[in-house]
Amino acid sequence: MTVAAIEVGSASAPVGKVSTFRTAALIAVLLIFCIFAVVDRTVIAMLVDPIKDSLGLSDTQIGLLMGVAYAVAYGLGGLPMGYLVDRYPRKWILFLAVILWGMAEAACGFATGFVWLFLARAAVGLFESPLHPSAHSIIADTVPRRRLATVLSIYSMGNLIGTGLALMIGGWIVNSLLHLDYIRVPLIGDMAPWQCAFLFTGVPGLFLALLIFPFAEPSRHISHGHGQVSWAEMFGFIRSKWQVVLTLIVVFGGMNIVVGGIIKWAPAYMSRHFKMNPAEYGVALGLAQSLPAIAGLLAAGWIIDRWYAKGRKDAHLTYYLWVLVITSPIVFVGLMSNSIALFLAAIALAKGLTVNFLGIAAAQVQMISPPQMRGRLSGLFFLMVVALLGTTFGALLPAVISEHILHDTKRIGHGIAITLAIFAPLAVIAILWGRKYVRAAVEEAEKAIVA
Repeated sequence: MTVAAIEVGSASAPVGKVSTFRTAALIAVLLIFCIFAVVDRTVIAMLVDPIKDSLGLSDTQIGLLMGVAYAVAYGLGGLPMGYLVDRYPRKWILFLAVILWGMAEAACGFATGFVWLFLARAAVGLFESPLHPSAHSIIADTVPRRRLATVLSIYSMGNLIGTGLALMIGGWIVNSLLHLDYIRVPLIGDMAPWQCAFLFTGVPGLFLALLIFPFAEPSRHISHGHGQVSWAEMFGFIRSKWQVVLTLIVVFGGMNIVVGGIIKWAPAYMSRHFKMNPAEYGVALGLAQSLPAIAGLLAAGWIIDRWYAKGRKDAHLTYYLWVLVITSPIVFVGLMSNSIALFLAAIALAKGLTVNFLGIAAAQVQMISPPQMRGRLSGLFFLMVVALLGTTFGALLPAVISEHILHDTKRIGHGIAITLAIFAPLAVIAILWGRKYVRAAVEEAEKAIVA
């Protein structure tokens, strides 16, 4: 299934086919926004030592900048931004968000101390928070349910491409430019290379935001009892589906902690344990994390949509259950290995299958969400899974394990492996317990949508 064949339908217009070019172009623009967001939030992981040396920061402060500063603001913005997504044109929300988080990223490059950089990183998180709720809501109102997993997997490729680009760009900067004392930037003056990295990754947002202009705001699907949904009704819906919510938080929240560990600490492990320079491990990790993950996402979307079309309402969780059972032990062994080749192979397998779930998770949330709640429920999901769990504890837990349990910071890769060993079994148990509740919620949502 390709993006070009997506069908569109709404309550206000007969179901039909939109221009294949415009459909593909819309998904491509959302994908570009996702890539841009991930590069902006991730590139700091490749600039840790230069920032520390320039601003005189500690490891703890750097950890706060990478995790808490971004995650708390992203999380606090999730629900109110989701509310705006449910009420106002998503096209304009995306336009403003891309400009604002790009400006915030550029502002990181002008930081003169910890407080400034913390606030700028927080602004990046706040203004990125409407991206996924807006994009998911647009996609859910543009494609039929039987194609949702495939298209959301295509969109989620942005997380993988963005991570790979951040590693490669950061590695190039660290290896090629940081021997310079400064770089002269037109109209600004002399800047440290790490400052230029933030500037060069942030400024393009001013222009990329314009890409959304050619597209009309999609009509929203309407469900029975349609109309604006109050916060009380939304939280009532969540309470009525508490088993579903708990299942998704344990499964995807726990595994996103593993994702956070890989993204935040794999570069440091390659440097400390394997003695690779930034250009070497930037390219190696970028390729290992991106290419297998893209293939894995597309395969997951295709398989899940086929299962769902055949009547399997729990296709998303069933697919991920098999992935976890088969691949988690292999990835654990590779992460514990002292071989560079095996470690990179483990990263590739993990990013290709084991922790490659954002497209699956996003589709699952949209499959159970009433249309008038999609923005807020998506925002709440990313608050819990991405911000509070993945970004915060993913950056923290492997470091705590290596430093306080293994007593060797060079073994941060083993800390990532142990994190996987904790959360993969919990995810399997949660799927086995909660699959029936998710299946019932999907069936209920299907009946509620007006064709």
